[in-house]
Amino acid sequence: MDETTNRPAGLADVLAARDERAAARAELRQRHGLPVVSMTANMAGAEKYNDDTVNLLYDALAVLRGRLRDAGFAPREERLLHAAGGPSAILAVAGDPAALKRLGIDLEEELAGGRLLDIDVFDAAGRQLGRADLGLPPRACLLCGGPAAVCVRSAAHDQEAVLAAMRRLVLCHRAGATRRWPPVAETAATAALAAMLMEIACTPAPGLVDRANSGAHGDMDFFTFLKSSAALAPYLLRCAAAGAGHAGRPAELLPVLRAIGGEGEQAMFAATGGVNTQKGLLFILGVLAAAAALAARSTPKPAAAAIAALAGAVCEGIVERELAALKEKAAAGKPTAGERLYLEHGITGIRGEMAAGLPAVTETGLPVFRAALADGLPLNDALAQALLALMTVAEDTTVVNRHGPAALAAVRREAAAVLAAGGVRTAAGLLAAAELDRDFIRRNISPGGAADLLAATYFLHTVEAELGR
Repeated sequence: MDETTNRPAGLADVLAARDERAAARAELRQRHGLPVVSMTANMAGAEKYNDDTVNLLYDALAVLRGRLRDAGFAPREERLLHAAGGPSAILAVAGDPAALKRLGIDLEEELAGGRLLDIDVFDAAGRQLGRADLGLPPRACLLCGGPAAVCVRSAAHDQEAVLAAMRRLVLCHRAGATRRWPPVAETAATAALAAMLMEIACTPAPGLVDRANSGAHGDMDFFTFLKSSAALAPYLLRCAAAGAGHAGRPAELLPVLRAIGGEGEQAMFAATGGVNTQKGLLFILGVLAAAAALAARSTPKPAAAAIAALAGAVCEGIVERELAALKEKAAAGKPTAGERLYLEHGITGIRGEMAAGLPAVTETGLPVFRAALADGLPLNDALAQALLALMTVAEDTTVVNRHGPAALAAVRREAAAVLAAGGVRTAAGLLAAAELDRDFIRRNISPGGAADLLAATYFLHTVEAELGR
């Protein structure tokens, strides 16, 4: 801020600011031969240039830039004007003037505090477009709802009442300014965090940490997972926000998500005392949250299958890139567990599953989960039934890493036998699931890969519904 900040603006200041805007508009029109958008933050009373009006202008300008980009309009030059009479932004834009005016009206009506903005549009010849040019009624008065211009000219309302209404809008903007993430990113991140929590809450979960026991894990319990999930929540939101703001090819998003995920892993380890609870799940849900937010930008109500397919596009080439030079790494004794499984058994694990668009989830997990809900099963039981189904198809590297491919084949057969007994739908199936849990604990078998796919199942089911509202 400078000497214009928080000082009273007289009539001369207001007129000078108006003249400066007009000169800037004329200069940009002449330079580019294009329509011009003029955005000004207005306040009644003497104090027109302060933190609130400047912040409102800058926040609205950021939204305007995004909407111009999404609409395919090309800003050629932008100029910011700081004056005691109020802050303004002037933009020369390659775009249809009527469409630009419609976009400006939407911003005035939709943004928190948007009623404090005047967004004017001038065509390349300098003619100002009004709401009437679009067949719209005039802007409404804040107090009475009548034409605002008439109320201003006739001084129809008490100045203090007008100021009070504007102050309420300032408070609305301050509150709205705390939301630094697109709503779609918040929706996707909330669904991702819920998926983490639902996966750990699902009981019975043979061999896994659940509400009943710690499964085949001596170093973690139910509360370890709660701490881990809480620590990862901000990183899920950042992944979703990265997807919401991504403008390139889907595969170009993955390095950004990897960087966010690396920070998230450190937060997870700090919360769990160094225990790896959800590293793989962070990768899955981070990519899915980003894919959901990205999909919602082009499709108002993206389906679960479309989001899964877009996640596959984000992970395009990951198997080839990350498992290509394994012979050299193996010779140096450096391969990770997942890389070793690929070298020894050709198992691509979660990389392959994600790159393929999560077929285990879309073809098995989701159908079983949704069928259970449709049949009236409680959420927990629907999750447990889907988990058993996923155990029959998942290429579970957690199982193979501990015990080898034969153990994975056994897990698939034994889970299928529990399902054949009815799974959680029948008393016999519940007894069989409990026995399988005890057996897995005794044999130190943890189908963690299937558990991660269960979280992906819940995420896709939930985010489809939330984005479809």
